[in-house]
Amino acid sequence: MGEATTTNPWLVSIINMTIVFIVLIVLWGIMHVLYMVDPTKKKVNEVEAPAAAPAAAAAAVAAPAADDSEIIAVIAAAVAAASGSEGVPCVRIKRSNAWTLNAAAEAISVRKECF
Repeated sequence: MGEATTTNPWLVSIINMTIVFIVLIVLWGIMHVLYMVDPTKKKVNEVEAPAAAPAAAAAAVAAPAADDSEIIAVIAAAVAAASGSEGVPCVRIKRSNAWTLNAAAEAISVRKECF
């Protein structure tokens, strides 16, 4: 049938990479056009923006410090409701990451080996 085929692997890889990069460039172009004509983007008026900045700064200063007591109360109530008990003896927020947990597990396993 007269089909042109090649067995050169370098030519095949160059053709495939060219096709991939052309598709990526086309997708980038589509994304750029969608970004430019985005109907969900909020329109900001230049006149209102400077007036809103001092109000936001004042609200940030007036905000109270973060208090976890309300969150602790909600967690305690959820635990009490789930367990059916009258009260929860202690709720403590544990702030740790994977490194800390791994170190604690390793310390426990070392202690078991020593004794």
